[in-house]
Amino acid sequence: MIKHLSISNLAVIRELEVSFGPGLNIITGETGAGKSILIDAVGLLVGGRASADVIRTGAASAVVEGEFVNGGVSQLVRRVIRAGGASRTFVNDEPVKLDELSSLANSWVDLHGQHEHQSLLRVATHLDFLDAYAGLLPDREVLAHTYGYLVQVSRDLERLSDQVARAAEVQQLQLFQLKELDDADLSLEEEEALGREHRLLAQADELHRLLAAVENRLLKDETSLAGEAGALLKQLERYEQLSPELGQLHERLAALKVELEDLAYEAGRYGLTVTPDPQRLAQIEGRLGELETVKRKYGGSIPSAMKQRASLREALAAFDASDEQLVRLREERERLSSAYAAECQALSRQRLVARVQLAEAVMDTLTRLDMPGARMEVRLDNVADKKGLCVIDGQAYKSDAGGFDQVEFYLSPNPGEDLRPLAKIASGGEVSRIMLGIKTVLAEYDQVGSLIFDEIDSGISGSTAELVGVALKELARARQVIVITHLPQIAARGDHHLTVSKSVIEGRTESAVRVVEGAARQREIARLLSGAEITGAGLDQAAELLAPSSRKASVNSHG
Repeated sequence: MIKHLSISNLAVIRELEVSFGPGLNIITGETGAGKSILIDAVGLLVGGRASADVIRTGAASAVVEGEFVNGGVSQLVRRVIRAGGASRTFVNDEPVKLDELSSLANSWVDLHGQHEHQSLLRVATHLDFLDAYAGLLPDREVLAHTYGYLVQVSRDLERLSDQVARAAEVQQLQLFQLKELDDADLSLEEEEALGREHRLLAQADELHRLLAAVENRLLKDETSLAGEAGALLKQLERYEQLSPELGQLHERLAALKVELEDLAYEAGRYGLTVTPDPQRLAQIEGRLGELETVKRKYGGSIPSAMKQRASLREALAAFDASDEQLVRLREERERLSSAYAAECQALSRQRLVARVQLAEAVMDTLTRLDMPGARMEVRLDNVADKKGLCVIDGQAYKSDAGGFDQVEFYLSPNPGEDLRPLAKIASGGEVSRIMLGIKTVLAEYDQVGSLIFDEIDSGISGSTAELVGVALKELARARQVIVITHLPQIAARGDHHLTVSKSVIEGRTESAVRVVEGAARQREIARLLSGAEITGAGLDQAAELLAPSSRKASVNSHG
């Protein structure tokens, strides 16, 4: 779950600290107050792309920091976005790459309203959700073990077969090549060091003259820069007491003179070390020539040649493999292949049943969310692949540790619309409601710690809002849920309620967040009911929505 969020100079937010709790967290506020910026900030913390456009006007950088707690372990994430467009990412104060953060954060947060962080929109997760729903994960573990062993045995068999087949014709050549590589005594560090030394010695005369010229021009010439700086310094001494600025100029010029003299001494000292050495130069060129010959023959670089040497050693070590070893491996592969195919088919048969049950459960939930015309289909496909390890009746299929089924969720939100891949449904409140329905069904199987809904109340009101509120409350029993809403029926069900407001301070718009409880929360619910002008009737209605008895009755009436 998200425990704490800190934002500096992001869009209209100058400085902001906000904490979230377990259960259902509600965020309300007037349009344009900056509610979605909080969600954008969370998006940055789970790997979202950043641009300099998000930095508050006049600021050099924006900083977003958040604390995530999963399984009792806290992770502190910080993103720094600079005006130049570059950003830096840290997890527990250690720098990480953005793709590493995205991978790490997959189980932390699902953002609904920004597709890239929705786990259900990643087709690769659909098989996992179906198997979890059907209780097939233990069977998947058995299958994965069989698959892993089959992959390893297949690789061993292929490698050993190739080695034995090539043995007679290539063994002598490989022995010769290995000796040549061993004699070369390859080292990337040596090549780099020789290259540096060669470049230095090849230009020793010119460099020696250049360093002498630098020393003379800076210090030894009659018109040296250090001398001229000294002359100017004496002239400036007559006036340095006239103002602090002149005193500062005097100090800086004096420092510059010292730096010029130091540079001159350093150039002279280093120039003494740069001396021609034709014998050493020839020796280096000879060794580099040897290395170049080896590189041309074995991959074009020292690392490639070293890799080739390792491969040769491995190949030669395998030449003792016997025909008896090959027979044993072939028998083992055949046994594993049969077992793997049988396990794949057994899982597939169970998935065919479970996919209908899952689709029906989701459609039932969507009906209760006032989407009675929505249709869902869980599709299972098998793709032929001549390299696949799952072979059934002579046909090989694309497969992996999850079997040979390709699973994808298809959905039609409204009557008359074709079923389309869930990942391609347009964004908005409708999709957020669909996601809520699916998440509700899969709640006990989904390992994501926090769910965030940004547009779930788009286009709904009244009884539908009440249904959505009930579903969100149910979903929040097992995990943290954060919802931005304009609807009082949803807001009243929150375990924690935050309001976002904006104001103009010294000519600049700023957003602020505060926790509302008690009477303040009642007024906020009343504002959602009646608008800016809060009425007594609005306050009474807000009190009714917030009453525990009202919420309990509503939950019971809707299941």
